[in-house]
Amino acid sequence: MIDTRKSIPAGNEYGARKSLKRQIVKSLRKDRELWWKSKAREMEKAFATGNSRALYQLIRSTGPRKATVSETISEKDGSLIHSQKRRLERWAEHFEEQFSWPS
Repeated sequence: MIDTRKSIPAGNEYGARKSLKRQIVKSLRKDRELWWKSKAREMEKAFATGNSRALYQLIRSTGPRKATVSETISEKDGSLIHSQKRRLERWAEHFEEQFSWPS
């Protein structure tokens, strides 16, 4: 469906594109609901059998993800920066160095 939608040019006169988008959104909602029901059944089964390890892993896998970006930023000499203000200044310095190419 997504490939079909991409092949239709954008614009108000293309009702088929809107129709396909609605179908995709409905399908995604349905798939998401089925996925959650499946996970809930797995959690209930793990709880009923007393398998706390599997239950914990299922809860962790369905919960919010941790940010993959580290907030740790270092000075040029390698020391860590702790203040938010200095971190922002250091990012500005970094990008200024990155984008100030000689002409």
